[in-house]
Amino acid sequence: MEPLVYDDGKIQITIEPGPKGLATIWDKDILLYVVSLINERIERGMTVDHTVRFAAHDLLRVTGRGTGKRSYDLLLDALHRLRSTNIMTTIESADERDRRGFGWIETWRVVERKTSTGRKIMAAIEITLNDWMFRALVKERRVLTINPTYFSLDSGLGRRIYEIGRKHLGNQEIWKISLDKLAKKIGTTRELRFFKRDLLKIIGDDVIPDYQLSLEVGPRGGRPVVIFEHRESQS
Repeated sequence: MEPLVYDDGKIQITIEPGPKGLATIWDKDILLYVVSLINERIERGMTVDHTVRFAAHDLLRVTGRGTGKRSYDLLLDALHRLRSTNIMTTIESADERDRRGFGWIETWRVVERKTSTGRKIMAAIEITLNDWMFRALVKERRVLTINPTYFSLDSGLGRRIYEIGRKHLGNQEIWKISLDKLAKKIGTTRELRFFKRDLLKIIGDDVIPDYQLSLEVGPRGGRPVVIFEHRESQS
């Protein structure tokens, strides 16, 4: 329920919770699924729109969730959080300052139908993406594929680490980042020593798809550095 703030002196990003709290890494599954549907249509040469309609059951199946009543209730909560979480950005350049605000999704709609027994079920979901995300996807084509086993990761930190590795490692054989800077990119509110402990557990479990991580201490006891490597590049 606490706002998150990132400020590097040039760009400030503030994320404020709605009534049900901040959108989570688990809620992001919905965005990933919607983006995959739009991207598939683009690659087929089909017309795309900000609004996408799909079966709730398909989303739950693809993202590895259950399909019982509890799963549908959690899905509804996730839609609330994605819509009500408010992201505000402030970008300064020269003598200008640009402020913007948006939610992770523009609107959502759930279509229910009655079964033969009179029970209401979630038949379909309609989600409208905001202009920023739709533009990044359709016009700028900022799309990265993800390993399907991403959805089997049961650690939110593990999921975020995979995303960061997927974005920054690219075709490089190795990518390094200081421990404190990685913590800022992840957005953790934990003290650095506790974040380090959590990270070491993930490194020990070695379950991040596609990438292997290690932690090294800089020369003369310098700042710890996290190393990302492609699994196939390991000797």
